[in-house]
Amino acid sequence: MLWAYEKGTGNKFNTQIKSLANITDFYSEETEQYLANDIEGPANEVLDKIRSRHLISEEDKNTFAEYMAVMWKRVPRAKEYLKNMAPRLADEIGKKLSTDLSYIVEQAPEKTEFIEKRQKEIDDILAIYATDPPKDIWLGNIPPERTPRIVEAMKAMTWTFWEFDQYPAFLTCDNPVFYFTWMGVGKKESEISFPISSHIVLWATWRADLPRNFITASSQIVKEMNRRIVHNANRFAFHCRDEHWIVPFIKKEIWKLNRIA
Repeated sequence: MLWAYEKGTGNKFNTQIKSLANITDFYSEETEQYLANDIEGPANEVLDKIRSRHLISEEDKNTFAEYMAVMWKRVPRAKEYLKNMAPRLADEIGKKLSTDLSYIVEQAPEKTEFIEKRQKEIDDILAIYATDPPKDIWLGNIPPERTPRIVEAMKAMTWTFWEFDQYPAFLTCDNPVFYFTWMGVGKKESEISFPISSHIVLWATWRADLPRNFITASSQIVKEMNRRIVHNANRFAFHCRDEHWIVPFIKKEIWKLNRIA
């Protein structure tokens, strides 16, 4: 059982893990099987190692980097992002195709009528895409190989694990992979944080001087990691217990986020 806290309102409820962040028919059946067998299965073994405070291998790191990249793209926030980006992407595609078709007409004027019909068909398709992008486009972007630069950046970063055992400390949410969106993940100041359990958070940076193992977090680090989680949440944050500090914490409207590195 876990506690779910609604961002902004502070409404809370206790529910089973299998019921949390679960939307019927959110993925296709094929995608569900792919995520379970190819992404979640291998990553669960790595999660068990980290939660047991065992150092992970490079192979484990590669597996978990792909898991995080998929997690970043599979959540509702990513689907909303694609929908918001669709008008701009449709406009860019439309301009490129229009330029190409205009060139064909210049080279073969006798094809003008045919090209104009195709242009009209393209415009109609892109208009539909701009307002309601097909679900298959989002699903097709989920596999890690569709965003290789992000995966490679995650693999190349230094991974350190913050641990805090005084009490269950860290929250998680329905959009748990945090990075500073205005910065991305490829700059030397970039950071990624990802909650592993109530006691452990992954912290990835480009710093070569940091240990690649477990280090004890301060209370300030715990608060910063939890601020990131609540800021990132699409709707819900989750915790293993109902604690008095969570409701006022999650009801805040403005979050000041700080770089740790």
